[in-house]
This record gives sequence, C-alpha cells and structure tokens, in this order.
Amino acid sequence: MMQGNIWISHNMLGFAQCMTLVLRFQTRPSYGRTIFGHGSSSEPLSNSKFRGLRVIIADDDDVNRIVTKKLLEKLGCQVTSVSSGFECLSALSAAEKTFQIVLLDLHMPEMDGFEVALRIRKLRNQNWPVIIALTASAEEHVMERCLQMGMSGVIRKPILLQGMADELRRVLQWAGEGL
Repeated sequence: MMQGNIWISHNMLGFAQCMTLVLRFQTRPSYGRTIFGHGSSSEPLSNSKFRGLRVIIADDDDVNRIVTKKLLEKLGCQVTSVSSGFECLSALSAAEKTFQIVLLDLHMPEMDGFEVALRIRKLRNQNWPVIIALTASAEEHVMERCLQMGMSGVIRKPILLQGMADELRRVLQWAGEGL
C-alpha cells in the first residue's frame, strides 16, 4: 500500500474511535507544468490585477483556510482569515478599511456561509463587499442558492490558483470593480 501504514484506534467500549493513515510520497520538482482549475482561462495570472484587494476568508477548516490565504496572497491580495461565521461578522463590523471580497465556506458549524451572507447583506447597505462561496459540493443547485442569498460566485474545492483567479476576475467585473 504505497509504502504506508493504516491503523484504527478503539475506545474503551471497543468501537473504532479514530483511523490513522500514513502515506509516503516522493517529491519531484515540476518543470514547466501548469495545472489549471475548472473553467480556467489561458490568460496568465497577474498579481497587479488583484494587488491590494482586501479579502476576508471564513472557513472552519485550518488547512483549507491556510491554503486559500496563501493562494490569495500569491495573487497579491491583502488577506484576513477567520474560523467562523461569527468571527467574520465581527471582523467586518470592526474593520477600519472595508473588505472588498468575502470568501465564505458554506458548511461551517454554528453559522453556515448562507446565514453569514444574509447577515452581511442586512448589516451593510452601503459598500457591500462581494461575497463568494467556498464549497466542495458538486450539487448544481448550490450556485442558485448562493445567488438567492446575495453571493456573487462560487469557488469549488479543492481550490486551484487559476480557478480562483478566474472566479475573482469574473465577479469583480460583474460587480463593476473595473478589472
């Protein structure tokens, strides 16, 4: 099995409590390989198009939040990240400078991305930020529901740099941000 290990830890009652999987991978440098995301364009990424764009990410998953933040920073964005819908609303109301983009994971505990989007739209009647959903869902009705809740777009997980740049460009053009 790919030179790895897998094991299950049991609780005191003998039921499976946790599974651990360890895989070993060889890393190789990539020479001239480019991976494009869903709906990618052949247009090269340009940091200048997104440089200084103020973005807040709300995602309860630490790894997803870190990866998304790094990708946005690679595009030139100024990024703040939070781990819940409540933290997102607090950051939006306390921010000295308004955020231009809000990226919301749709499936967070306590308050999901749909509820956060509704509350943002109720709180912010001037200078609304552009809200984009983050989801691993492949369901077709997700985009329709996002639009109903006041969101402008959807970025599907796993997030790829080119796919993110394409969706940011699309929603900002639609919002009249002049990109």
